Amino acid sequence: MLLPKPLLSPLLPLLPLLTSLPTLAQQTRCQWSTLRSATDQVLESLTAGITGTTAAGGILLASPSLIYTQNSVALSIASPDSVLSAPLDVAFAHSIVDQDGCAGFVRIVVLPSSDGEGGGKGVLVIGAQIFYNYTFNQGTTVRQIDLVFAREGDWQMPEGLNATALLGHVAGEDWGALSRARQDSRAVLEGVAGTYLDFVGGTVNSDGNGTGTDSEAAVAVPWGRPCSRLEGSVYTAVGDAESCEKGLSPMGGTAQGITGRQFVVDESIGAVSVLARDGKLGGAPGVFEFRVVEGKLRYVHQFAATGLARMDD
Repeated sequence: MLLPKPLLSPLLPLLPLLTSLPTLAQQTRCQWSTLRSATDQVLESLTAGITGTTAAGGILLASPSLIYTQNSVALSIASPDSVLSAPLDVAFAHSIVDQDGCAGFVRIVVLPSSDGEGGGKGVLVIGAQIFYNYTFNQGTTVRQIDLVFAREGDWQMPEGLNATALLGHVAGEDWGALSRARQDSRAVLEGVAGTYLDFVGGTVNSDGNGTGTDSEAAVAVPWGRPCSRLEGSVYTAVGDAESCEKGLSPMGGTAQGITGRQFVVDESIGAVSVLARDGKLGGAPGVFEFRVVEGKLRYVHQFAATGLARMDD
């Protein structure tokens, strides 16, 4: 007597394929135009001043469950302690977008206005990484903002700094789009940034046994020529035949490191933003941004919140 054949689901042969497919969230790569528009809206909201009772927050207050950190401390974005609680007198703004990370980054210079707002006591430099959620039903919403600001009195930000000179340095840089042939991959861009951070943080100057030298570490960094470096408000520009290495003082094997690195990458302009903690500055939260062209460093920006001061201090 022949037994009946078991009934097989018509989907059974497809199960290996279906289970190997990435999730929809993994498949989604945020559109450049959507990210650009959202980041522009965030920048507008940041500069307008945010409170919980006004519409100035725009896209930020419309985003449910927004996570906001300021100098590595979690707080409400509309809190009186937030640097964003009052309108900012923005003298310079720069932003990038990261399609793979569904993220953006803004770097701004804020001057104190005549009424004492918009920067309060002196010049501010602000860097903020913005992370988005995207759904077909809700569109783009802001999931998280991690912001670091430094002001006069912080590392390389002397009291009474020359704001005109600072603005001249940042406004004179070229962060324009690169042709496809000159663009580097995300892996290359993150690698260049990481090598620089290893060098200045001391990580690669020691392998745990006291070996390794600063000169060996410096060789690993793909220095561009020309290249310029802006640390706080201190600008180092070298000749066309020299690199950004000039004037750097790495940690000489102490290996305190630059840790907790969080990247936002824009391949179209060769930009890499990094938020991290700087061991040589006592673990202060800091912002780095690099421009990399054809695998070589062109611009290096860095500032750090060494004072960790509140806005009303």
